[in-house]
Amino acid sequence: MHDRQFMKETLFAGAQAFKAGRMDRRSFLILCGMAGFASQAVLAGKAEAAADQVIMWNWGGQSEVCHGSAIGEPFTAATGIGVGFDTSGPLQGKIREMVDSGAVTADVCDGDLFDAVALGQTGHLEPIDYTIVRADRTVDGYALEHGIAVILYGYAFVYDTEVYGDNPPNSWADFFDTERFPGRRSLYRWANGAIEAALIADGVPRDQLYPLDLPRAMARIAAIKDDTIYWSSGSEAHSMVVNGEVSMGMVWQNRGRSMEEDTDGRYKLVMNEAFAYPGGYIVPRGNPAGRENAMRFIATAQEVGPQLAIFQCLGMTPANPEAFDQVPEADQAYAISSAVNIDNVIFNDPTWWGNNIDEAVNLYLETIS
Repeated sequence: MHDRQFMKETLFAGAQAFKAGRMDRRSFLILCGMAGFASQAVLAGKAEAAADQVIMWNWGGQSEVCHGSAIGEPFTAATGIGVGFDTSGPLQGKIREMVDSGAVTADVCDGDLFDAVALGQTGHLEPIDYTIVRADRTVDGYALEHGIAVILYGYAFVYDTEVYGDNPPNSWADFFDTERFPGRRSLYRWANGAIEAALIADGVPRDQLYPLDLPRAMARIAAIKDDTIYWSSGSEAHSMVVNGEVSMGMVWQNRGRSMEEDTDGRYKLVMNEAFAYPGGYIVPRGNPAGRENAMRFIATAQEVGPQLAIFQCLGMTPANPEAFDQVPEADQAYAISSAVNIDNVIFNDPTWWGNNIDEAVNLYLETIS
């Protein structure tokens, strides 16, 4: 019984590899013959069905719903290929383990663009096919060899209008100034955004921000440690604000909007000097649906309609410049790439983060612990 189940799973994996072009026909027929199965029966069954859908690996919740409606539906309408989801979260370690094991189950990962740098260098990703995906449908510098930015998200901050009254904070220098603006702050526990904010607050010009000066940043972060608490998730950041635990807090900009709404405007979002981080799509090496189908999915996600639909559903800003001026006027204050904000935001360098993330995060955790 166990042997038969093992062979069944082996055949399933072999059929996926054959349909994706990773196994030649002769090898596949030999595998089928060894198992005593007819190759057509295998191809017509579960394996073929799996190869006729693209599996997107994301973080679940509303993200699954929004990606399904904004990108999945138009992709299926255009290609006839279905879209499924793995919502366990595509962390770098998980992607490495999946590819190294040869049991790749996802086609497109919704990660950070710096993941494309780190995992591309180690051979865990498929190169982006720029004959299908368009490099001009993202921000300059965000079309990389192994990944491309499809959305932008931002690190900004909110403040309590009842605490700061007519003299509110409006910059990262204000955020880090505990004498002029006393009160408890919150920062992201995993370093992204916090390191850049500390350096901007310390007087580093925005055009000289990268490479990040880690010792200088840690000194500035340590200086406000007694007045700071740290969040690990958007929901945790949200609760710190609406429950009054902090008088100002670093937030993702889409969360900042909901905080304004949930507190009837008591907490106000500051987008000046917000950090624009590129959310990147990457493709694990040996993805089951085949490289071309994954690229077609990414190309669909780049189109203006899906870009605007993702923004309306999740608050993630379009990365395609064609969509920038189509963000509705009422929403522009909350969009990283809108005409209202684009001249005031600071764009993240995913190559620096991809090459230095372990050192940066470990040093940051040592500093705040």
